Amino acid sequence: MKRYIFIFFLMIFIYGCGYHVMGRGGDSLLSGINSVAVPVFKNDTYRAGVEVIITGAVVDELVNSVSIADSEVADAAIEGSIKNYKLDPVSYSSREVVREYRLTVILSVRLIRKSDSKVLWRDDNITDYEDFLVDTADVMATKDAEKTALRKIARDTARLIKEHILEGF
Repeated sequence: MKRYIFIFFLMIFIYGCGYHVMGRGGDSLLSGINSVAVPVFKNDTYRAGVEVIITGAVVDELVNSVSIADSEVADAAIEGSIKNYKLDPVSYSSREVVREYRLTVILSVRLIRKSDSKVLWRDDNITDYEDFLVDTADVMATKDAEKTALRKIARDTARLIKEHILEGF
């Protein structure tokens, strides 16, 4: 009997929390939209190539959830710009040499329905950061660590964008 009561309360809890299967929620901003274009994000920073990594992460995150199409034929577009790419020292060695940096990226992203140019969703301040270690003996290792941090930020941000668009979070 206790087991059935537990299951009953568990079901009430799950349904009461608004749980739903991804892509099935009524809050999807893509209702009535069959395909989405993701043009390369605009890069307003000094760091070349960051737009390719972030745009690629968004496409990779969405490809299994929506149909990705060219801008000319898509029903909607996800347009974005990288507003800021900033490296700040986080920790120093005893000799006052930087040991760790924090990479912070700020994006502006919007979902636009192409038929009437209506902005369905926008966030002008998507911010994420990742810390990485400095290898004072190997500059290339430090550059690789920075690129790894950027890729993680891109994946996490792409997941956040997908959740906002598909799930209304």
